[in-house]
Amino acid sequence: INITLSTSNFLETLGSQAPGNLVRALDPNFMLGALGQSAELGGSSTFLIIKLLSFENAFSGMLLWEKDMARDIGPLFSTALLLRDIPSESVFIDITDRNKDIRALTYEEQPILLYSFFDSKMLIITDNIETLRTVIDRLTREKLSR
Repeated sequence: INITLSTSNFLETLGSQAPGNLVRALDPNFMLGALGQSAELGGSSTFLIIKLLSFENAFSGMLLWEKDMARDIGPLFSTALLLRDIPSESVFIDITDRNKDIRALTYEEQPILLYSFFDSKMLIITDNIETLRTVIDRLTREKLSR
């Protein structure tokens, strides 16, 4: 399905509490997709790839949005039930995987909502570390083939 919707309209439609500086830092183009069958999650894993207009504003905006992100976009992900019931004192933590800095919201020591900057022009948000790895690998191959 191909639906044309800008990033800001998408976040507005979701009733997102994303800070204004973050929304303004996001390019209108984004991709919402699903990847494979995840047995432990009971279905496919969802991801968002969002192009950036300003890395600096996107970075600071994402840190501010962390407190509302699970509620705002959680229903899009296969971890939606966990995100809905996650304790309010839960916070994003820093993790590193394959030399990538990642911010992750965890439940019982498992990441259930993650985001990482692929580079200064692209943000990836997903619900599964394997999905993040796959998206990063594919974007890297695409970048190298150009």
